[in-house]
Amino acid sequence: MSAGIGPVEPGEGTEGGQGPRRAPRTRGADWIRSRYVRHRRTVLTVASAAVLAAAAARIYATRPEPPRPEVPPAPSQALSLTYADPVEPAPDGAAFAFTVRVRTEVGPAVTVERIGQPSQALGVTIRPSLPATVRVGEVRELLVLIQAKDCVHVARNSGLPFLEVTLSNGFQKEDHSYIPGDRYARDLSVALTRACPEARDATPPGPS
Repeated sequence: MSAGIGPVEPGEGTEGGQGPRRAPRTRGADWIRSRYVRHRRTVLTVASAAVLAAAAARIYATRPEPPRPEVPPAPSQALSLTYADPVEPAPDGAAFAFTVRVRTEVGPAVTVERIGQPSQALGVTIRPSLPATVRVGEVRELLVLIQAKDCVHVARNSGLPFLEVTLSNGFQKEDHSYIPGDRYARDLSVALTRACPEARDATPPGPS
């Protein structure tokens, strides 16, 4: 008489005839996974933006420095002033009249704002009236009139060789002294001696 067959034991990895058991999920893991799935696009967008920002910052930091603009030369280094010719006869009221030629060689245009001289005994008038702007390569001719305001203190020698000029070029304003040369000094001395002869300096005699 054969023995009876008992109930089939569950195989390895099975429980009561059911499929393989899965590890139990925790609520925390499910919440993180659901949040990532829901916000995955946002997370990827933010990460991509951060990468692009870092790359842009690196490119900006390593960019070549743009060349610095060149500083224009001082007005007195760009503008030349040349004594031209005396004007004969001098206009009424002027002891001496002459022309000067001004030219801007380089850089921006230079404006001649004032032309004067150092003696308090003399006055200066410029025609046409200043300011006068001289562009690069341009030559302007100005008429300078010298008036003798005080013959007693006018020097008759070549001790007044300077012309004091105020210049500007939009970047810098400068006071500069030009020396027109020996010919200017001689012509000025002759004109002042003619305008202020020594007899005029003599103190008039008092009443007898």
